[in-house]
Amino acid sequence: MTARAGAGAVLLAGLLAGAEAKAAEMKQGHGWDITVEANTDFPLSVGGRLGVESPWRLRLSTSLGYLPGAYLQAVNEGAIALDAYDRDRADLIKEALKSSLVWRTHVGWRPFPGAGLYVEGGYGLVALGGETNPETVLVALTGINPPAGEEVLNREYRVRSVLHMLDVEVGWRWGLGAGWTARTALGGAFTLDSNSRVEPQFEPSNPLLVTAFSRFAEGYLDDTFEQYVHLPVLSFSIGYAF
Repeated sequence: MTARAGAGAVLLAGLLAGAEAKAAEMKQGHGWDITVEANTDFPLSVGGRLGVESPWRLRLSTSLGYLPGAYLQAVNEGAIALDAYDRDRADLIKEALKSSLVWRTHVGWRPFPGAGLYVEGGYGLVALGGETNPETVLVALTGINPPAGEEVLNREYRVRSVLHMLDVEVGWRWGLGAGWTARTALGGAFTLDSNSRVEPQFEPSNPLLVTAFSRFAEGYLDDTFEQYVHLPVLSFSIGYAF
């Protein structure tokens, strides 16, 4: 009887330990996890983020925001201080990207069940920003000669660019209790391709020369973005997990 009682106690202890381990596993997030966040990715965007984590700790996230002028100003001042590019290039980047829409989509993995560490990578799109500038400003910023023989006065151009970026980040997420979460990450965004448009906001008297000027300016913009716009990114979010 004593042997049987001992065996039963061992079996019961094993079952209890297994149940406790399962409960701990569930607490560590091994179910489906959906999180909605208010998010900033400095110096890229301010907006919102939706994240999903599977029972296997595979992650998918997407965020949508806008690029504040203050963020661009901070990037440009830092780049000028480090002699990465000059003031004219900084002003051109600001005019082409100010108030752009920023969309980022990542896939990733949280490698350790009991820790908030994660790694992600994916695609970023910066689009729909830009300003209308007088031709004299555009000429000063690019160094390209204006179209000769154009008779229209007060010539202005709309300058817009679309950047396609590679994103990577390493971060940590904390549970704050009652479903609330906080997250921070350090990563990078690297411009792979740029598509710029310089569009005259007037009816040219010499369309061929104006078109040639616009195409040269677009090429200058694309070269600038692809060469210089590669950014460290610091992210911070407050969210709620369902």
